[in-house]
Amino acid sequence: MRTLVRVFLYDVVVATVHILVDAFLIYSYFDSGDTWWAGATITAVCLPGLLELLTYTYSLLHGDLPGSSSAQLGEYVFWVVCFGPVLFPFSLVVWHGYQLCKGEKHYKLYKNVARSRVLNSLSHLTKSAAQLTLQATILMITWGEYSLLHHIYQVFSITFSLLSLSKSCTDHHYFESSGKDITAHTPYGQTLKRLLFNILHILSRAFIIALLAGYLQFFILLFISIMVIVNYITANILIKTDGSKHIWTAFSAVLLPTCFASRETFKDKNPSFGKKLFARFYRYNAVFFFFIFGVAALVTTNCIIRYTSISNFTCDNYPFLSYDVDCPTSSSFANPIFDLPPPHSWFYFLGNLLVITLGLLHVVTVFVEEYCIRDYSVVAPV
Repeated sequence: MRTLVRVFLYDVVVATVHILVDAFLIYSYFDSGDTWWAGATITAVCLPGLLELLTYTYSLLHGDLPGSSSAQLGEYVFWVVCFGPVLFPFSLVVWHGYQLCKGEKHYKLYKNVARSRVLNSLSHLTKSAAQLTLQATILMITWGEYSLLHHIYQVFSITFSLLSLSKSCTDHHYFESSGKDITAHTPYGQTLKRLLFNILHILSRAFIIALLAGYLQFFILLFISIMVIVNYITANILIKTDGSKHIWTAFSAVLLPTCFASRETFKDKNPSFGKKLFARFYRYNAVFFFFIFGVAALVTTNCIIRYTSISNFTCDNYPFLSYDVDCPTSSSFANPIFDLPPPHSWFYFLGNLLVITLGLLHVVTVFVEEYCIRDYSVVAPV
């Protein structure tokens, strides 16, 4: 009974509230005339379904789906329609509600528990990650444009995404690294420590990407794409598993170190094999993130805003570290620092310092977290 209550509250009630928050946020952007922000938010919400479409298309073409050709096609159509870009958030809630109606014994079947955890991880590691970064970017750009009440909705969305993403990633780590063993139980102390580390990872990466996105604008997509490609290549080299899992890893590991693997990857392996494999991927992922965003994207940002007019700035889209005397908004960064050229004087100093410092601290925390958490030991069955 406790399992049913937990699933109902977290996977039905809370998930429904999350959908309503996203819907209201989209409506508020349309209502205020910010169609670009509304469109970007819709794209973030559709991301899990889009990824599901890509992975099932890959599996169909690669011959990974079981059964006859007609059975494969039927399974493909069901998942790309019901769990595609448009219906994924709603279908996920309906699917959990349907499983709960069939009783706790039915829900605890391996295929149902495993699918629930994978779908939840896919949703939070893509949609929540994209929403958190996007809303943080919008908040940094529109910080002086709207009332405090308007920003509360954005802060609420960011906080909601942060907590759900960090919890989902923590659960995902132990579920995947245990070889998807649903009977495995991790001590609460280890779970809490990993949860706190995940919050630090997410905050560091989200701030760096959001700050750079405010200045790079659409060019931030170039560096996100590079990170996705690097993640895909790294996963192929380090994690020997199904190709479709590498696609999920490529997108999910942009905002924090995480990865996916099939159950067969851990078959006949030592119980600590998964955690050590994942820890190795996390370290590579953190280093690549630093060089892609903390070095390449930062240098590109400085060059673009200093020597070109590629990024188009108006009084409506100056990030919070920039100030133009011709704009009516007030700012704590109105006076240039160290004679650096306005209007981005404070970004050249404080922005660069924050990106480099947070990037390096993130790498350090990833390298030390396994020693602090000490979860290489065998997890016990429930």
